[in-house]
Amino acid sequence: MVTLTINGKKVKAAEGTSVLEAARAARIDIPTLCSNDALEPYGACRLCIVEIDNNGRTTVEASCTYPVADGLAVKTDSPRVIAGRKLVIELLLARCPNVKRVKELAAEYGVTDSPAEFGKENDYCVVCGQCVRACNEVVKAGAIQFAGRGKDREVVSPFRQSAEDCIACGSCAFICPTGIIKKNDLESSQVCTPEGCKQSGPKRELLNWQVDYELAVCKTCGNPYAPAPHLTKLTKEFFALPQFFNVCPSCREYIKVDRDKCLGCGSCMENCPVGALELDDKGGYDKHAQVYPQNCMACHTCEIYCPVGALS
Repeated sequence: MVTLTINGKKVKAAEGTSVLEAARAARIDIPTLCSNDALEPYGACRLCIVEIDNNGRTTVEASCTYPVADGLAVKTDSPRVIAGRKLVIELLLARCPNVKRVKELAAEYGVTDSPAEFGKENDYCVVCGQCVRACNEVVKAGAIQFAGRGKDREVVSPFRQSAEDCIACGSCAFICPTGIIKKNDLESSQVCTPEGCKQSGPKRELLNWQVDYELAVCKTCGNPYAPAPHLTKLTKEFFALPQFFNVCPSCREYIKVDRDKCLGCGSCMENCPVGALELDDKGGYDKHAQVYPQNCMACHTCEIYCPVGALS
């Protein structure tokens, strides 16, 4: 553990923690737009800047990427910090005057005007990069990237055409702080040509990346639940029974252990693809498999490897 000072308050934090994480743990508010616990620190929005005194040398840094260290003195609301945040908010207000979060920040910091030369007409993308990073870091699809520079910087699909690598998982739409990424799940759709219109089943479309894919239908309840390319990618990455991908999460039956049958051999634990099983070993012959429901994805792979049918 290291000890630092934030706004005059002594704070302890684990090594490797960022100043932003340490401040939040101490209930000290620092505004952000690009920070997300599911993503690696990026430092793009610059709203989280703080003033740091490190052995007498004072600098203004992005708190989400700056690691804690013993003896750091951090100020989150110094005049330099407030002036820097106001400048960032002015630029955001010029680009995205109608975005709710930007308007809230502007009101909080007393920013009422912005330079027109840096503006764009009715833009809703704050260029935080969360969608790009989620697609690359978490989903690992790499379907979207940044293009352009300065005020013309934007998130686009390759060559502004249909994103062929997009699996329509919807992570980009889920993580977007402004709601500009449009994901629509349609109960039915149709393709019309001069020869007539052909009806098709449920689809998911992501308008920003010009993609639409059929949604797989749950074999149990009959409800659409996931786009076909998303399921195809999962089948290659997860060691699970094929029928696992035919059932929606709501209809999956999670594993239960019959302790009277269980031998405590550990086969289920060794073959669980997500580490949802552990051996409850009380010594001697008192060994049983134990399921952690919060980790189990109900793939039933363990059931195959159990030699006595103790899992169902």
